[in-house]
Amino acid sequence: MRIETLWQELELEAKSGEAAAWLTRYALPEPSMPLLVALESTNNARALLLPVPNSAIPSKRDWPYCNGLEILAISVGGAMHLGVRLIDAACSDVFTALAEDVAPRVAAASDPSAAASALLARLRRWQKFLAAGTGGLSLERQRGLFGELHALRNVLLPSLSAAPAIAAWRSPLASHQDFQFSTVAMEVKTTIAKQPLSVRVTSERQLDATGTRTLFLFVLMLDERETEAGPDAPGESLPDVVRKLRRELSPDIVEQFEDRLLEYGYLEADGPRYETRRFTKRQERAFLVSDGFPRLTEGVLPVGIGDVSYALSLAACEQFAISVEEMLVTMQRVIE
Repeated sequence: MRIETLWQELELEAKSGEAAAWLTRYALPEPSMPLLVALESTNNARALLLPVPNSAIPSKRDWPYCNGLEILAISVGGAMHLGVRLIDAACSDVFTALAEDVAPRVAAASDPSAAASALLARLRRWQKFLAAGTGGLSLERQRGLFGELHALRNVLLPSLSAAPAIAAWRSPLASHQDFQFSTVAMEVKTTIAKQPLSVRVTSERQLDATGTRTLFLFVLMLDERETEAGPDAPGESLPDVVRKLRRELSPDIVEQFEDRLLEYGYLEADGPRYETRRFTKRQERAFLVSDGFPRLTEGVLPVGIGDVSYALSLAACEQFAISVEEMLVTMQRVIE
């Protein structure tokens, strides 16, 4: 990563013992709004600094709180800067990823006030991630994300426009179903279970069609293996499918996709730890969730019971099975 390399260069420069209090480099070459990769040489603290006039710095009451980071407004070389400094070394990988995310958005700003607003807006986006820590995704979350991205790339995008498909991906925002269009929704379940097949429903709202005309259940059955990473490794890793989607989406759509990944908790710096877990599709099924479908919903639970989780046998759902093509025809009709 370019920004990580810049910080490493600054750290070597600071070791000379004759460095200035703040060492800086441009985060991007020839930016219209320059974000500076900075190092406070007295304590080797990494930072990002944005040169802006004092009048363009938002009030402190509008600054977000970010775990492990400190937002600051300081004078460097006689000029005011709005910035963010790393105060917890355990967050260094996350801080590098944050910097890579922030730099192009600040560079695209039209003026210093817009650049300062863009910096703080991205920090707000990262608040949730920073508060959750940097332990990476659990195996269950990795598997779930792979299933949702498979459904997005291999089921929805070949048939639907990219913009509404990405906008409909609501799982990272903790919505009741993973994909929500105006009047149709799709819940994705990913399983590595053997026969008899079942999936885990983790809320009384996941298979509740309240608020939507049509609800589908899409089930992806996977083979999952730990293997050596590399181009000849069988199946796909989670970073594989993320990279493919980034290449296939247009730049304006990629930005929204990256936001969703961040909301989900996927960080590019954690990619290597996911590379050796490989997934291969065994089968995919679609079901229309309608009257009589086996499920627990809010309306049928006794008073005082909620936050339910249960196993759903797919054998009990066979009368509601439809083809993936039929499901997509309905979705296309709604979106168009």
